[in-house]
Amino acid sequence: MEPGDAVPFPMMENYKNVPQYFYGLTTSQMDMFMTEDNPFTRQAERVTEESISSARNYLDNGGMWSMSGRNDRGPSKYSMSVSMYRGGRGSGRPRTAPPDLPSLLLDARICYLGMPIVPAVAELLVAQFMWLDFDNATKPIYLYINSTGTQNEKMETVGSETEAYAIADSMAYCKSDVYTVNCGTAFGQAAMLLSLGAKGYRGLQPNCSTKLYLPKVNRSSGATIDMWIKAKELEANSEYYIELLAKGTGKTEEEIKKDVERPKYFQAQEAIEYGLADKIISSTDPAYEKRNYDEMLAQAKAMRRAPGAGPQAAPSGFR
Repeated sequence: MEPGDAVPFPMMENYKNVPQYFYGLTTSQMDMFMTEDNPFTRQAERVTEESISSARNYLDNGGMWSMSGRNDRGPSKYSMSVSMYRGGRGSGRPRTAPPDLPSLLLDARICYLGMPIVPAVAELLVAQFMWLDFDNATKPIYLYINSTGTQNEKMETVGSETEAYAIADSMAYCKSDVYTVNCGTAFGQAAMLLSLGAKGYRGLQPNCSTKLYLPKVNRSSGATIDMWIKAKELEANSEYYIELLAKGTGKTEEEIKKDVERPKYFQAQEAIEYGLADKIISSTDPAYEKRNYDEMLAQAKAMRRAPGAGPQAAPSGFR
């Protein structure tokens, strides 16, 4: 047999009798490749879509570990973030997979508008407002805005004004006060939403930018009647936009209409003077809720240690 030839099947049972290194392979390597019940096959049978998911890895291995707890046998201590999510400090396997970031924000009653106002964005924000108002109508809802409205950065219409009006109507419908914050950009319909926040709680970050512009439609063609219908719809959307801006800023509709004939930019202080917002906020602003996580951890521990306490919902902040 030449060195390059394949090993005939009858030799597979007797290959252990050959020298230690055969064709460059050790005995253990020959065993891996030549038997059906080898480590690679056994490992492949254990790998499934569920077994390699992030949720399974978090539950089996603890997700994020504290490096201070590592030893020769591997990590032994959960990091602070995992411990807080579990509802207390100490070791032990988490009961559920970690929440995603939007869920954590929602639990803190924060809604984030971070892209143009397209139907999917409006659907999510309206649903969040409805849930937070149902959950606790006595607490405020925080709407952080960093959006170019219904247009993208190239001034092309990508959203619909009616989506912005759906968000505005939801804000008015909620019993909870809605605190608005421009955390970067609030253009067009996004600026209108900023102005509709609870009076006294419409915030701006120091370097944010605000701009007012009238609704528009992309260049299109078609039958004359279709173009007329689009023109009437655009006119109605513009009137409603001006009406809501007048409601938010306290100015007359005639003033607003004259000011938005061309796009109008505002820096932070200018937006306050115009009536779109009330103040420039900082990390020390008392209007925005700060959470006491030590108190929440103590509350979670007390719930678990209470006599006869069975499985129950975690306190707000760990749900």
